Amino acid sequence: MNKHLVVSDRQAANWNDAFPVGNGSLGAMIYGGDRTEHLQINEETVWSGGPMDRVNPDAQQYLPIIRQLLQQGNISEAHKLASQSLCSTSPDMRHYEPLGDVHISFTTPTKPHTTQRTLDIDEAVVSVTRADSSVTMHSECFATYPDHVIAYRITAQQPISFTTTVSRMDLHNPLAWRCDGMRIVDNATIGLYGTNGGSNGISYELLVRVVADNGVVDRIGATVRTTNTTAATIYITGRTTYRTADPFDWCRQTLNKAAAHDYDALRERHIRDYHELYDRSAIHFDDSIKDASLEQLTTKQRLDRLRQESTNTNPDVALWETYLAFGRYLLISSSRPGCLPANLQGIWNKDYEPAWGSKYTININTEMNYWFAERAGLGELQLPLIDLIHTMLPSGRAVARHMYGARGFVAHHNTDVWGDCAMQDAFLPSCAWPLGGAWLCLHIIEHYRYTHDLVFLRQELPVLTECITFFIDTMIRDKDGYWAVSPSISPEHEYVMRDGTRGALCTGATIDNQILRALFIGYLELAADAVCDDSSDLMNDVRERLHGLRPTSISSDGRIMEWSEEYADSEPGHRHFSPLFALFPGTEIRHDTTPDLINAAARFVRKRMSNGSGNTGWSKAWVIALYARLWDKHNVWLNMTKLLTDSTLDNLLDNHPPFQIDGNFGAVAAMYETLIQDYGDTIYVLPSLPDPLHSGTLTGMRLICGAVLDMTWRNGHVVALDITSTRVGRVTVVFPDQTQITITLDTDRVSHIIPTHVTTTHVTTTAKEQQ
Repeated sequence: MNKHLVVSDRQAANWNDAFPVGNGSLGAMIYGGDRTEHLQINEETVWSGGPMDRVNPDAQQYLPIIRQLLQQGNISEAHKLASQSLCSTSPDMRHYEPLGDVHISFTTPTKPHTTQRTLDIDEAVVSVTRADSSVTMHSECFATYPDHVIAYRITAQQPISFTTTVSRMDLHNPLAWRCDGMRIVDNATIGLYGTNGGSNGISYELLVRVVADNGVVDRIGATVRTTNTTAATIYITGRTTYRTADPFDWCRQTLNKAAAHDYDALRERHIRDYHELYDRSAIHFDDSIKDASLEQLTTKQRLDRLRQESTNTNPDVALWETYLAFGRYLLISSSRPGCLPANLQGIWNKDYEPAWGSKYTININTEMNYWFAERAGLGELQLPLIDLIHTMLPSGRAVARHMYGARGFVAHHNTDVWGDCAMQDAFLPSCAWPLGGAWLCLHIIEHYRYTHDLVFLRQELPVLTECITFFIDTMIRDKDGYWAVSPSISPEHEYVMRDGTRGALCTGATIDNQILRALFIGYLELAADAVCDDSSDLMNDVRERLHGLRPTSISSDGRIMEWSEEYADSEPGHRHFSPLFALFPGTEIRHDTTPDLINAAARFVRKRMSNGSGNTGWSKAWVIALYARLWDKHNVWLNMTKLLTDSTLDNLLDNHPPFQIDGNFGAVAAMYETLIQDYGDTIYVLPSLPDPLHSGTLTGMRLICGAVLDMTWRNGHVVALDITSTRVGRVTVVFPDQTQITITLDTDRVSHIIPTHVTTTHVTTTAKEQQ
């Protein structure tokens, strides 16, 4: 099989062209410059300051009035009062910042130029080759999780010299150094340090050490000089007081341990650790449907080719496969156990005032980062997201109590490193949405469904209970008698009433009802497995709220309704598909159980897309997944192609714009949906496979029923399907022709499903081979 590479034949023109490495905590963007290498460094916990209390003290007093105004249809007054009494007194949460920059300047007398930059996705190593008439230099860089450093290795055929410096400059204001000072540790080690946000802020350290195999390493001022060497390694690490009381000592000891190892051993340990995750699942397309000649082109050239073609007669299938592998690489590189979850940019951010704070936007973007984690066998990479919920609990409880007069915990559409749960910004169409914590809690339910980990269940069920308790306390009966959230919104979208009044606040948005339905059903399921008292007041309240939710409804024009009333869209091509949460990532809308809602969902997507929706990277990824669930393989492929041509940077990072990582992750999840749609008791095989991807293999996909699936397909037909069970259960497999077969699962058994012709399937079951 072909290697998965991102390739460039020149130095990075800017940050959006650099290549990322990461170990969950540390990240770097590598420019591969001709004469000066630039590594822009991030550390996951470098945020702009400490925790804050931002709750509006008047919220609880005016909340009943706002609800009443909404029930009366007095939208303008409700908005006015909500803006004054609900929006936080300090609009902005803390935001994510860079740690610093490392500069390696080559002082050889000649002028080498970059001949190739390569990100080897299969090994998680970036390499750069520089050459001129007299010398060829090869560099490689990786971020190692076991050893907590970024290693940059330089080798040359002839002795070379270079200097190493560090900085923390704002690219938008190069005269502003954003650190408190430089640190000189010894003749080979330098760094910088500082504190963000005052006395309760976050203090950080960046340390860099140069170790040469030969030649001389010395220092002048805050510059480390390396002279006449043919091989040297630069080790980089960083830490903050968010994790460690003394980050300088931690960094110094970390560098000591890393530098004590042989470089090749360090590299081997990194690759072995990476492969333990990366090799668990993969999607490959047959070489027979790939154009081998395209492998000679750079990634930019391949993307340009797609952008310039008016037809899709010769698709670059191998590039799409590389894009999918890149998504797994990014998740492994930005979300490891014990670390923070991936934020809007994973861990890679160059700006001190980044777009949307590079925070956790939890009205879809953060959740989208983890849509494919469980099915790709990377469930433990989702644990940082669940850890974040625990970080949010103290703030969420305080917000529930002081804003809403309620028990439990609540979060709105953003949170930060401290788990801030108050409203972010002062823009009601975004901030007045109290379902952020509920959506996050669905990931607790998902992880349990895949693992049936009873220790995890006992630990997390109280979190779900607190989330649900908030809604039991705060939901009201709407004018039709349904239980509803008020006030709320349909995220980031406004409606237009018959008199032309625009509004955002509402009672019982469709997405709210769908999220809560999934939350309540999941809670009852997990509570049963935990043997909770089924007759308790809490369980009775959950069932009452569940059965009292407004069902997902269809409007007079045949579309899923976004609000409880038939308002007009303020943006017919809005980027959010909020009322289709129940189609994907939810499972309420299905071909086999709700055909009318499937048709209404298809109409909704058609209307949005015909008016320009899906024009941002993450929105495009979401619509691909929606088309996959609609079994519309034509539009799946059309939008896969547009994702590459319109929303992908030349280094394959997603372009919102600006860069957001959710599009990369969402697209991988969407690809899995084209191959397998998993409803727990039933899986659909190849339900929306695009024709250009007609032959390939899927390995290591986890199923909710407790099994691992491997599949081979040729010319759009399954030729082999193996389901290896990890626990006892049953699952029904439905093939594209609607032929189905039910398999009984037993621990460590493999069911070999061999389609013998179109309408019959042969199944053999064997004991799993001993490892």
